[in-house]
Amino acid sequence: MDLERLSLGASIRLILRHGRLRRRGIQLFKAALREFFLLQFRSRRQPGIRPVAVVFHPLDDSLPFNPGLFPRYLGYFSVWMKTLSCLYRRYGKSALGDIEGMMRDVVLLYHAAGRVYRRCQSTTTSRRAVLTNPHSLLIVAFDPHLHCIPSLHVLTICYNYHQARKIVMKLDPKGASGDELTAQTYRLALRITEAVLLVKQHSLLDIGPSLFLLSRLFPEYDDWEIRRFVSELFAGAPFLYPDTAAQARRVILESYRELLALQRGRRVCAPTDVVLDYVRGMVKNAG
Repeated sequence: MDLERLSLGASIRLILRHGRLRRRGIQLFKAALREFFLLQFRSRRQPGIRPVAVVFHPLDDSLPFNPGLFPRYLGYFSVWMKTLSCLYRRYGKSALGDIEGMMRDVVLLYHAAGRVYRRCQSTTTSRRAVLTNPHSLLIVAFDPHLHCIPSLHVLTICYNYHQARKIVMKLDPKGASGDELTAQTYRLALRITEAVLLVKQHSLLDIGPSLFLLSRLFPEYDDWEIRRFVSELFAGAPFLYPDTAAQARRVILESYRELLALQRGRRVCAPTDVVLDYVRGMVKNAG
């Protein structure tokens, strides 16, 4: 089974069929509208309404631009929805509570990201538009590119593989089909995280803070898991020199460690405030 090729329509029908899932779906739609889209368009209409950090690392320029990955970049949310559908197909009604929980948690991710975006937005200088690519034009039309830290792509897709694995272990600890699902969600999390960098929508400095925030919202997504995940980014990538790939992974882990250090300096502090301090520090340093 190829998770990416599953019908998105089946996922939508699953949500529409069940009242609890419909309610969560409405909550999620509202959260995405308020916390991601409307904040950006308001800032575009009213420049200067809130500070904007420009995020850049010199190694960003060493990562090749691959417009062929725009569909994968755009597909992160549908991968999450298809995971919900796949869990239901495998485990039926016994998975409904966990599916609702995954929807509730993604609403939480949007609200957490919004608490950062509302006080300080972030962008990059490396974004590229390809006028002949419809996926690129769609991104430019609907994403003003002001919400780089934290990355909702990274938050959602890494939460997705981590939670899917937990659900499978609970419902079907010895099932080979469950192993296949968890392997696919993990692989797609790696490939989509790489894609956000290779289509130039994010900087390497965006990834570590996003993983930090996820680990603080969901403590079981711990330091070991972050190091494991980062260690496999760009592993064996034919389009990167091994030294460049290793440097990219090092930059991501260093930014993650920087957030850990900020948190240690503020012992009683919400994780969103730690991320906010990190982003505001970029504004201050630029000034």
